[in-house]
Amino acid sequence: MIDRFAIIRLILLLSLAATPAMADGWRPYANARFGYVIDLPADFTVAGEADNGDGMTLASKDGKAELRVFGANRLQDDFAAEIRSRREMDEKDGWTIGYSKSSKTWASYSGTSRDRILYVRAISLCHDAVGYVTLEYPKAALKEYDAVVGHLVKTLAAPPRCG
Repeated sequence: MIDRFAIIRLILLLSLAATPAMADGWRPYANARFGYVIDLPADFTVAGEADNGDGMTLASKDGKAELRVFGANRLQDDFAAEIRSRREMDEKDGWTIGYSKSSKTWASYSGTSRDRILYVRAISLCHDAVGYVTLEYPKAALKEYDAVVGHLVKTLAAPPRCG
């Protein structure tokens, strides 16, 4: 006969062994077409997937935040020019960009429009492609989404090797 306390200890041990992403309310996502990976908030639901396999759109439980993860082939000559072009498109769409930082392999910017915040993170991918994560959410939820943005930035990654 199995000891009840042994079963309880086993259940507790297994629950502690869960991956950090799962334990912290995150789930891993790997894009087959472009090869990027990222952790997605577990409480966001898929609102749509691209037919061409480049990514997806997710919505927060309350429907007030939208998260997009996608890859795209560069339309500009280099990564920096691609990011400038995308930022200009966002500005034309009414976003006032207040923060921008970049390197040769990544770029981030954020802006506001009325009562909304937009955060964009991009990374250079293989074969002249770019991986993006964008999060749009209410200004009133800034503190709530700061940690989400931080985790998205930390986990968005290009493939280790180009094939």
